[in-house]
Amino acid sequence: MNILEKIKGMSIDEIEERMQEIRKLNLDECKNLDELDKEIDALEERKKELLKDADAKKELRRKILNGEVETRTIDKPQEERTMPKTKEDVVSSKEYRNAFLKKLRNIPLSEVETRALTTGTSSAGAVVPTQTINKIIEKVKQYAPMLEKIDLLAVNGYVTVPAEGTTVDAQLHTEGEKINADSDTMNKVSLGMYEITKLVTISKSVETMSIDAFEDYLVKKIARKVADKITGYILNGTGSSEPQGVNAITWNGENSVTVAKSGTLTEANLATLVGLLNGGYDNGAEWIMSKKTFFADFRPLQDKSKNDVVVKENGVWYVEGYPVSFDDRIKLNEAILGNFSLGYIGNMPESATVTSQFVVRENSFDFLGSAMFDGKVSAVEAFVKLVKAAE
Repeated sequence: MNILEKIKGMSIDEIEERMQEIRKLNLDECKNLDELDKEIDALEERKKELLKDADAKKELRRKILNGEVETRTIDKPQEERTMPKTKEDVVSSKEYRNAFLKKLRNIPLSEVETRALTTGTSSAGAVVPTQTINKIIEKVKQYAPMLEKIDLLAVNGYVTVPAEGTTVDAQLHTEGEKINADSDTMNKVSLGMYEITKLVTISKSVETMSIDAFEDYLVKKIARKVADKITGYILNGTGSSEPQGVNAITWNGENSVTVAKSGTLTEANLATLVGLLNGGYDNGAEWIMSKKTFFADFRPLQDKSKNDVVVKENGVWYVEGYPVSFDDRIKLNEAILGNFSLGYIGNMPESATVTSQFVVRENSFDFLGSAMFDGKVSAVEAFVKLVKAAE
């Protein structure tokens, strides 16, 4: 697109901005004054057209208000006349999203936006726009990679799911002989709903932000903190009035190895610990530990001349063949080896809420974002743990 064609689509503000740029040019250094002259003429002509159109619209409004012109409804094309028919359609619409994000900042709404917001508001308050919800949930999952490792459901409300309990091996069967039922058992995991919230305080300057910029900023602020909290629960939740974490497992000599308080981790300790992990959970298992624990306790075991206990491939560390993920929520000098996909189940409905309040004394806005989550260990035998003795 050449400059003359571009000018045809310019607004008055864009024309004024370009004229300012031209005024600042050093004409002695301009290589093509003819082209610049044509651009100036085109800019002036476009500005006249826009001003003429603006004056015509003002005059038309004046005549309509004074009753000098009879107004009538003109049918719009079908695609423009199609309005959302259900509440879900309204909440997914651009008008509703704009209205919701403006209302959070006490910015006046247009008539269309007011109508859309009213339609999407229930006794529980305004529903978060579909696009905004999707962004929050997407960002939460990006900031909490642990959610991609576990068996994650997206069910609204309470849910009970079956989980494998005690199982026996398959048996050799002699043709014609009676087959007896095995003594396999199934466990049930019941998940409730815990509200994970994050309060964000932002200065009144958010009123000047565009809809898109404000949405992105708010989503990132809320999602990052909610994700941190959920990850913390998956690892360390007590299970009492909050989600249950892997560390809530009862650790003993059958699923953990303890290193003496004054001792150091050895290759033999690792071999014993890995041997405790049930073979059915081996494929997909990984280590979770703090970065400091890895480099203080595990990394010194690397000895390429003798073994491959600790190796690094394509930027990923492996211990005894299992990949390592770092998370400082795991206590120093401790590490968990387990299969989160088969051993932990969580539920996070595809929903979120955002409310706001203007704080006069601070001249700022408080935004409260929340998401629902619950999780529990579904297979204790999917995890083993390295423990450092306290005494």
